[in-house]
Amino acid sequence: MNVGEIMTQAVKACGLDSDLESVAMDMWNHDCGSIPVVDESGRPVGIITDRDIAMAGALKGEALRNIKIGDVIEGHALHCCRSQDSVQSALKTMWAEHVRRLPVINGDGRLAGILSVDDIVACAERGKRGHGAPALSYDDAMNTLKAVCRHHAAP
Repeated sequence: MNVGEIMTQAVKACGLDSDLESVAMDMWNHDCGSIPVVDESGRPVGIITDRDIAMAGALKGEALRNIKIGDVIEGHALHCCRSQDSVQSALKTMWAEHVRRLPVINGDGRLAGILSVDDIVACAERGKRGHGAPALSYDDAMNTLKAVCRHHAAP
């Protein structure tokens, strides 16, 4: 099974110059907790999460509309995968890097979707409920969830 088979394809993205207030509203309107950040060419350069927004607002003491995404994600590592990568390969990246989401890029390096632990768990659950043999085991899904949820020291 490859990433393209289970990833979320309809993904809202934002740019480095977007402000936190508008991105928070996008998260609210699209019922998501993170949004990939892309450059002018549509290539992922980061991810902004609802937690990032809350912490930036609290720590900077400014209105969210005055804080740019680029100021918040600067220096954060980004890990991606490709739609043709195996799900197992993506899981290994999630485990190793303790990330809950991986932007999925196409052959040109542009954003094609996102793979989240929600996608992983939903896929494993479908197999477990008798919809055929699972291509992704329940154990793999739970081990990934445990690995990315484990507390780790700040960089």
